Amino acid sequence: ISRHLYIELKDLEALDIEINRKYCGANKCKFLFPYFVEEQETQCNRHFISLMQIAQRIDRIIVLPNVGGSSISSLKSFPFDFYYNLDELSKRFPKVKFILQNEFQKWANELYNKPDTIHVSLRNSRTNPKYISQYDIPFIDKLLNEYRIDRFDLKLNNSTIFKRISVGKNGRSSRQNRENNDLKRFLSAELESNAEVMLITQDEIRGPLFERLTPMPYARHIINTASNLIKKLNPYIAIHWRMERGQIDLMPKCAEGLVTYLRNLTLTTGITNIYLATDYPLAEHNNNKSQSRTFHYIYEEHHSAMKILNSSFNINTWVSTHMLDYLKSYPTKEEQLQIELEGTGIQGIFDKLILIQADYFIGGPIGCCRYDSTYTNYVMETRKELFKNNGTIKNIIDRWEL
Repeated sequence: ISRHLYIELKDLEALDIEINRKYCGANKCKFLFPYFVEEQETQCNRHFISLMQIAQRIDRIIVLPNVGGSSISSLKSFPFDFYYNLDELSKRFPKVKFILQNEFQKWANELYNKPDTIHVSLRNSRTNPKYISQYDIPFIDKLLNEYRIDRFDLKLNNSTIFKRISVGKNGRSSRQNRENNDLKRFLSAELESNAEVMLITQDEIRGPLFERLTPMPYARHIINTASNLIKKLNPYIAIHWRMERGQIDLMPKCAEGLVTYLRNLTLTTGITNIYLATDYPLAEHNNNKSQSRTFHYIYEEHHSAMKILNSSFNINTWVSTHMLDYLKSYPTKEEQLQIELEGTGIQGIFDKLILIQADYFIGGPIGCCRYDSTYTNYVMETRKELFKNNGTIKNIIDRWEL
C-alpha cells in the first residue's frame, strides 16, 4: 500500500470517528436495530420494552424505528415520537441510549467505512425450556427486498453472521410477570459482538422476555388531545366493541342487546354521553375496510348493527368528535396520514386512553365480539389500578347481554 494511500485511509478513519462522535458520542458506535416488531401496538409496545432491556444489558444504543398502522417497523412513515414520549421513556430507562431511525440512517450514510452487521432472530419454544443458540441460514435477499434494509447503507453481505436464539418457553404469555436473570445472562453472552449494527427481530414471542414492566408512555400530543375530550365528555360511558370474531348473524341481535343495556344504564346513572371504540369502519372513504388489519370482511349484518346503535343514541367516536383533525397539520404527506387514519393506528391509542378514563367501561359478550385481547386486558388492568385510587371510575368492565 502506498504511503499516500495509507495517509488517505487514515484521514478517512479519522473522519468516521468524528461522525461516530457526532451521532453516538464515542469513537465507535454500537447499535441495536429492531427493524420490525411483531403484532399490533399494545403488544409490540411490550415487546419493545424487552428490547430496551436487552440494549441496556449488552450496552448498545437502541434505534427507535418508525411507527404507523399500529406497528413499530422501519417500513412505516412516522417517527417513533409520533406514538411515544421520548422524554418519559428516557426517564424510565436512564441507562439506555437511543437514536431515532432517521438519525441512524444519516449516520450510516455519512460513514466512509460502512458499518458491519450481525443478525439475530429471537424465538421461543412451545415445549423445550432450554436456551439454544445456533447459526441461522442467511436471508439477505429477504432483508433487502421485504424489509428494505438497503436504505440504511449497511455492510450486509456474506460476512454477516445470522444467529437464531431460542429463549425456551419465555415470552409465551403476555401476562407473565417474573424476573429472569438466567435468560438475561444467557443473552448477554450470546449477543456479544463487535459488529457495529445488530439487526434484531423476534418471532412468535407473545409476552415479555423478562419481568413485565409498564408499557412505553404515549406522546404528549395524543395524551393532551384525549384529556381535552375526556373533559368535554365527563361523565361518560365508554363501549369497546371489537366486532372481529363475533358471529356475523348475531350482529343485529348484539346491537339490540347493547341498546337495551345502555338504556337501563343511562336511566340508572343519568349519564348520557357515550363513546364508542370499535374496529367497524368509521373513517370516510375507507372502502368498507375495517379499522383493524386482522378483521378482513365487513358484512351487511355489521352495518345493520351499527345502524341500530346509532339510531338509538348519539354516539361519540374519534371521527364524530373531530379530535384528531389537528393531525392534518402534522409535517407529513397527506396520503400517509390518510392511510394511518383509515386503518389501525394512532386512533387506536387515542381510543384506549378514552376507554381507560370512562366512568363506566362496557365490553361485548361472547358471540358478539373478540372477547379477549391484549388491548382489552390493558384497558382493564389500567382501570383496575385507577379504580383503587380514583372515585370517578365506577367499574372495571361490565358486559352487555345477548
